[in-house]
Amino acid sequence: MSKAKSSKNRTAREAQHAYTTCVSPYVEFPLGHGKFIQGDCLDVLKDLPADEFVLAFTSPPYLNAVNYSQHVAKIKGHLKYWQRENISYDEYRQFLIDRFAALLRVVKPGGYNIVNISPVGWNGERVALPFHFVVWMEQIGWKFKEDIIWEKAIARDRRSGVLLQHPYPGYYYPSLVSEYIFVFQKPAPRKDRENIYWNRTAEEKEQNRLDLTHFQGEMSKNVWKIRPLSPQENLHPAPFPLELAERVISLYSYRGDGVIDIFAGSGQTAIACEKLGRRHVSIEILPEYVDYAVKRIRACIAQTRLL
Repeated sequence: MSKAKSSKNRTAREAQHAYTTCVSPYVEFPLGHGKFIQGDCLDVLKDLPADEFVLAFTSPPYLNAVNYSQHVAKIKGHLKYWQRENISYDEYRQFLIDRFAALLRVVKPGGYNIVNISPVGWNGERVALPFHFVVWMEQIGWKFKEDIIWEKAIARDRRSGVLLQHPYPGYYYPSLVSEYIFVFQKPAPRKDRENIYWNRTAEEKEQNRLDLTHFQGEMSKNVWKIRPLSPQENLHPAPFPLELAERVISLYSYRGDGVIDIFAGSGQTAIACEKLGRRHVSIEILPEYVDYAVKRIRACIAQTRLL
C-alpha cells in the first residue's frame, strides 16, 4: 500500500471515530455511521468542529402548529388531546436565527443547508413563514439556491369545502397539499469551489453516479410528489417521509460525507444516511423523541446487516 493511500485511509477511520466516540456533556448514542445527541442544538453545535458537514437537512419546529411537550404527554397517556401554544413570532424568529447561524459554522464552504418548512395557520390567518425564513437565512449568511415544492397527494384539511358551501367569488380557500424545500449554500472563498464536487476524484464521482431512469419525469422538476406519512406510521407529530430525506441526501452529498440534522425528531435523516452510506449527526432536545428515534435507527441498522 502506498504512503498516500495509507494516509487517506487513516483520515477516513479518524473521521468515523470522531462521529461515534466523541466525548461531550450531552447524552450521546453511537449508531452505525454516526450518532444521535439529546440536547439543544444551539449548545451542541458550539462543540462541533467547523466546516465539518457537507449537508444539513432538517425541518424546524413550526411556530405554534405543534405543541411538542403536550404531544409527548399525550403519547404517555397523560393527555387526551394536545393544544396549540401561543408563541411570540419575534421569539420564534430569534430561536431559528440563532440555531441556523450556529449551523453555518459547521457546514463546509460550498456545502448545503436544506430546510423543509411551510406556512402555518394561527387565529384564522396564514403566516408566511417560509418567505420570512428565506430573508432570515440570507441575513445570516446563507446563499439561497433553490425552492422545491413538496406536493402531497391528499389534503388533511377542509378549506376547499368553503367554496362548495358558498359558490361565489371571494370564497376560495384551496386545500393545503404542499410544503417548501429550500436549498441554501454556504459561500466559499473561491467561486470555483462553491460546490461539493470540486475536489472529488473521477472514481468517487463514478461510485456516486445517480440512477436517472425516471429523472425526466417528476424528479427533473421543482415539484416533488411524495406521499406523506400517516399518524400510524410514525409517532412524531410532524415527520417528513423517508423518501424525501433519501432524495435530498442522494442529490446533495456523496457516500462517506457528513450530514447533520439539528431538529432530528424521529430520526428520518439518520435512517436515510444509514441506508445511503453517509456519516451522520442528529440532534433532538426531547428525550422521548430521542428514545423513539434511537430504536428506529437501531432497527434499520440491524435490518441492513441482514441483507
